[in-house]
Parts: sequence; structure tokens; C-alpha cells
Amino acid sequence: MKFLLVNFTQMLKAREPELLEREDGHWYQTKFDKIYPSISTILSATAPEHKKNGLAIWKENEPAHEYITKQAQDIGTQSHKIIEDFLSNNLSLDEFDLLPIAHFNNLKPFLENISDVTSIEQRMYSDKLQVAGTSDLIAEYNGELSIIDYKTKRKPQVDEYMYEYYLQTTCYAQMFQEVTGQKINQVVILVSSEKNTRQEFIKNCDDYIQPMLERVEKYYLNSLE
Repeated sequence: MKFLLVNFTQMLKAREPELLEREDGHWYQTKFDKIYPSISTILSATAPEHKKNGLAIWKENEPAHEYITKQAQDIGTQSHKIIEDFLSNNLSLDEFDLLPIAHFNNLKPFLENISDVTSIEQRMYSDKLQVAGTSDLIAEYNGELSIIDYKTKRKPQVDEYMYEYYLQTTCYAQMFQEVTGQKINQVVILVSSEKNTRQEFIKNCDDYIQPMLERVEKYYLNSLE
């Protein structure tokens, strides 16, 4: 799989912010010393009450919630690294655990749809929106330039559960356009579950720009209170 050696890659790297170590979410510092919260931090802070309450109830009723959360994070991190190495033609599975390898093999038919990679694990930001973040992958998917994210889950997902990811990836598309001037119309979420299911969610960014903007605005309005 080849990398797309065009100005987009160089433009993104030249403007790449630094990820800061903070306890109140993910924050990024630009080369011009502006500090912005990540879109994931913003979406978490502005999530609907029923989602926040659902997470709180799960933690209250699950004694092993810290272990489960840490394990899920580790599996996700390893799975992302395997896919990154695969796309970079630098894959060796010796250092990875069996479950992340299984997730990779499960998603591989979808990964074959990826071509002309622009960037992997790309840090970006938007001065207009005052937000930052890291996109898993910017590449062509089925021939169309896309923001692509991959998720590992314990169970299969339904479209409703993916809504926050659609907002997140749409925000990445806005950041990309602000840097490069190139609009990205498509976001793709690839999901592998421990039930041996793989799912492909493909959405049009235009359907999620307005609700994403509203969540960002809500975050900053709340910070003024």
C-alpha cells in the first residue's frame, strides 16, 4: 500500500500540534502556542445526560469496570498499531497479543478497500472551531478520500451507538479542509467485535456538520458559566 506523496501530507505535518499530558482530557498545543481541547474531550463533556448516566450506572454496577476499561484500551491500542504497521508495509505480529491480532484479521477484508494513504495517526486542529484531535487514518476508501477510524468492541454495534464517532470524524474532516482547502465528504468507521463480527459504517459528512458545530458551541458556552 503506497502513501500519497502530495502536498496534503506535507501541509498536515507542517501544522501538526503537540499532544499535551493533562488529566482533564486530551489537549493540543499548536506551533503558535494556542491550546485547544480534543473533539473527543468536547463530545464527552457535552454528551446527552442519558449517555453520561448510563456510563455512571455501569461503573456502579460493575466492580471490575477499571480492569475492563484498561483491557479495552490496551486491545484498542494494539489493534491500531497492527493496522498502522500493515498500512505502512511494516507488519510483524510477534509483539502483539492474540485478541488484537484476531481483530486485525477480522477487519482485513475492509482494510483491502484502503488505498493512497495521506496520513496515519494525524494530529490536526482548527483555529476556526478551537478544537484539535488525532485521526486514525486519512486515505481513499473505495476510491474516495475519507476520514477512516477503526474500533474494537465487545459486541456488534448499531447505527445509533456510532453517532458520536460520526461527529468526531466529521470534525476531523473540517480540520483537514481548513489546512488543505480540500473537502472530505466521506467518513468511514470500521468495527470489529469479540463476537467475530465486522461492520462498516459509511456516512456523508454534510449530515453531521451542524450537530457537530452545535456540540462545540455548547462546550464553549458551558465553559463561560
